[in-house]
Amino acid sequence: MNNFLRLLAGELHRLVKYRILFFGLLVSAIWVLILGLSAPAEAEMLFPLLVVTDTGMMSIALLGASFFFEKQESTLKTLLVSPVSLVEVLAAKVIAAIASGIVSSILIMLAAWIFHGITVNVLAIVFYTVLAVFAHTALGYVIALASRDFMSFLMKYMGMAVLFMVPLILVPLELLPGNWIYLGMLSPMYATDVLIGSLFEAAEPLRVVIAALWLFIIGGVIYPFVVYPRFRAKAIEG
Repeated sequence: MNNFLRLLAGELHRLVKYRILFFGLLVSAIWVLILGLSAPAEAEMLFPLLVVTDTGMMSIALLGASFFFEKQESTLKTLLVSPVSLVEVLAAKVIAAIASGIVSSILIMLAAWIFHGITVNVLAIVFYTVLAVFAHTALGYVIALASRDFMSFLMKYMGMAVLFMVPLILVPLELLPGNWIYLGMLSPMYATDVLIGSLFEAAEPLRVVIAALWLFIIGGVIYPFVVYPRFRAKAIEG
């Protein structure tokens, strides 16, 4: 347990060292500014989109940056020969990413409350943020493990982000009518949007449950069956 706590502290330190936390907070500050300059109705409409962007797109981008920084400095090799298991290494990285995501979501929530008096269920948004970061970072690792360098990662990431954003465009335009909306939830970004949006207006309970389960399934399947088997080999590559 002590080894894991030291490992987690090291991950949090690397977030600061590589300025991952700094850039994450900088982006959150931009969201805060946008909310502050928006009218109350616009702020309520923007809130879910900002949280989705932060917990989805930003969590993947920051994970990729951290992964390739660590590879460049051979930090990952050192971790893999230390007296901790690979499961603990991955768990520490996921928890650190989740902590960063929660901080960002809370900052956005506080901005909405301070500027416009918009209140949100704190426990719900924290829970939904955990699910969103868990799913998106799993996909982020899939991209990172399939990329030779950070530029290659960015290209794959951009293609995936465009694909995942399609339902966010089609659903408001009512181009995914009826039960086709559930197909849109294959996009973890749209599933996250469903969860966050349910905090502001009544949503069909089945949609909320499916969205939450899908995000959990994405991370719960990808981490043990895709990321875990490939992580060690990729980390020790020269």
